[in-house]
Amino acid sequence: MTLRYILKRLGQGILIIFFLSIISFLIINAAPGDPTVAIYGGKADRLTNSERARIVKNYGLDRPVMERYIKWSGQMIKGDMGISYIEGRSVSEILKEKIPNTMVLFINSILLISLISMILGLKAGFNEGSIWDKLLSTLSIVFYSIPPFWLALIFILVFSVYTGWLPSSGNMSIGGEGSVLDVLKHAILPIAVIVITHVGAYSRFIQEKVKEEDKSYYAMVARANGVLEKKIRKGITKNAVVPFINYLGITIPTFFSGSVMIETVFSWPGLGMLTVKAANSRDYPLLMGAIFITGVLVVLCMIVTDIIEIIVNPHLRK
Repeated sequence: MTLRYILKRLGQGILIIFFLSIISFLIINAAPGDPTVAIYGGKADRLTNSERARIVKNYGLDRPVMERYIKWSGQMIKGDMGISYIEGRSVSEILKEKIPNTMVLFINSILLISLISMILGLKAGFNEGSIWDKLLSTLSIVFYSIPPFWLALIFILVFSVYTGWLPSSGNMSIGGEGSVLDVLKHAILPIAVIVITHVGAYSRFIQEKVKEEDKSYYAMVARANGVLEKKIRKGITKNAVVPFINYLGITIPTFFSGSVMIETVFSWPGLGMLTVKAANSRDYPLLMGAIFITGVLVVLCMIVTDIIEIIVNPHLRK
């Protein structure tokens, strides 16, 4: 059952990626813009009509959209996503450089959000009506209401401009070799913004699930039969974690969509910033590659959360 379920989810993921590639390809190709401007910039005005036509033909842009999609998807399966108009390099090579940077923010943010949410949510949920319960209920709304863009600017102002404690942009120091400590130092501010603006909703989810499970029939029966409170809370925690993992998996796309803004503000060289750069410069091969790879990462992360949910919840293995 477990293997069949994973294969089913994998098949669904492939279908999602397939439809995403079609929709994004059609939208991008329908967007206005002259590829010669993207390639030559201000010098494009000096090109003759015949030179423009030759450039369009060389890039295959004179062919029907579906023919271009079939050719692009065939090359993509082989790992060839074309050549970037602006950088003149393979899109695949550029993406290989950017993916690890985005994953540094994503993985660390997810781990911290999960850990903090579990601690706060369980503490408040098991102490309904206490100061912890009321405080978390209030703070979760406050944190969730904070605009990430505004918080990012405040953090840059306080921790970079005024105090100089932390770097405000990039993922390594100028002239640095990109050591682990250097990268993590640059990642502190963007990760902090992501965690603070997300942890409220996730901790509140755990808090309410614990309250719900604590009032459930099985918990009342267990207490009536004299089962130790420690064992009851262990069961409640496990039953609250399963839907939390599912909720985390469902909301994973929001992390990647939010990374566009976070990476742009902090000049973090990841997929989000690359997508903005490609869109602004009308670099369609690079934009398509960035969107496609982001979709693949989202699907893979959702499959991983499904596997974790199966491990935690034995009922799904049947």
